[in-house]
Amino acid sequence: MIDATNAFGDRNEEFESLAHEVKSIVGGPVAKSFNANFANQYDAIDDQRVRPSNLYAAEDEAREVTEQLIRDAGYEPVSAGGLENARALEDHLGLMMLINRGGLGPFLYRYAKAGEL
Repeated sequence: MIDATNAFGDRNEEFESLAHEVKSIVGGPVAKSFNANFANQYDAIDDQRVRPSNLYAAEDEAREVTEQLIRDAGYEPVSAGGLENARALEDHLGLMMLINRGGLGPFLYRYAKAGEL
């Protein structure tokens, strides 16, 4: 299961993250991804000089399929580690919204090693 949800308002604090809450429901391997991308930019992905990044955090059993789905969607997967880091990806949305409202508007992003841009 890939959890693409974000917390707008209250969240169930009994769980470490929304992804952990999803895991309690589905019972199988879970990844957190596709929550930190602006959906209105999907049509622009193929027009980019380099693939934009898509951050993810995943349990080992969900890593391979998550990376493949990210690539199939036109992004370059960037691992944020295991599912224990899902909350950081959920909280990253706050920074993205600040950048969006700060004047950049909806955007694509790329995390890369030096020299790969």
